[in-house]
Amino acid sequence: MERAAMFLAELAPQARRVFQYLLCNPGRGIHCTELADKALGGPNESDPARRVAGVLSGMSKGHSNSERRLPFYWWEAPEGSAGATYAVRPSVAAVFLAAQLDAA
Repeated sequence: MERAAMFLAELAPQARRVFQYLLCNPGRGIHCTELADKALGGPNESDPARRVAGVLSGMSKGHSNSERRLPFYWWEAPEGSAGATYAVRPSVAAVFLAAQLDAA
């Protein structure tokens, strides 16, 4: 839980919002367009897939400092489709949510 708290403390603000949305929807695959709409305040001029991927690059400091693997999975879009799908396992979400409560 200590490494989870360290990871959370290092997140960039937009990366925190996306990750928080994933934590609140554990076990569910969430397409990048939903993450852009719900976690990042809606579409902008940017492609949702690139926008979400760019935001998630804001996890790099927390990822390296906590010595954890990235706490989510992602899947590329099927051929002919656009954008990735992201998910957090329920057990992983429980650890991070507990770390947030412990830090509060």
